[in-house]
Amino acid sequence: MKPDLSPQPPKPHLRRLLDEAVTDCVPPAFPREGIVRRAAAIRRRRRLTAVTVAALLLIPVAGKLALDQGAPSSPTVSSADTPTPVSSASSETGDAPSPVRVVRPGERIDVGLGMWYLLKEREYCPKHQLDPEPSCVGPLDVDQPGVPMTLDWYPFPQGVVSVFAYTGKTPATRITMTQHGRTTLLPIVRLPGRPSFVSSYAISTPVSEKERKRLIRPVDGPVFRVYGADGAELAEMRQ
Repeated sequence: MKPDLSPQPPKPHLRRLLDEAVTDCVPPAFPREGIVRRAAAIRRRRRLTAVTVAALLLIPVAGKLALDQGAPSSPTVSSADTPTPVSSASSETGDAPSPVRVVRPGERIDVGLGMWYLLKEREYCPKHQLDPEPSCVGPLDVDQPGVPMTLDWYPFPQGVVSVFAYTGKTPATRITMTQHGRTTLLPIVRLPGRPSFVSSYAISTPVSEKERKRLIRPVDGPVFRVYGADGAELAEMRQ
């Protein structure tokens, strides 16, 4: 007679030991929220970069058309495409320079609504309250920048947090945010000895619940402008 070699069920004490071992093995939580937020931030930066590059490429064409038609140096644009400008006479900021804060690399810069960020030599790193660590943006080309401004925005029910950097060759002395006909002076935050690599932050008005949940770019979002010491506009970016 051949011995019975068919698989046998585990004995009760062995089954109990196996059950206890499986109970102790708890799988780690899947970081879905962090992955979704990071992917959305990357999409936003790509869209903003594409829009800014397209605007820079169209500037020479627009200038040539204006010269050919004998138009004045300030062409008329449709109010449906751009917000109503705020003159320096009526603006609450006037031509006052931005307050400047010089920080060490890695020093925490509080923004509000639970957000903060830090600066590195060629990066800025926003920290969302749901993320375990700051998410760095860069490296930025601060020597020969193709796009002088890089921006990230984070919608909250209380408002939209924007953190951005300017990397133009001409040092910035004034940064403003204009939304709904109101201009606000923003701070300049930079590293020691790096006047041409500056950052700033702001909290603008809240967006709709649909825009906030789907991370849709707001149609009436703020416009950020950077000025030099002579008052000339160096860069502009819409949220």
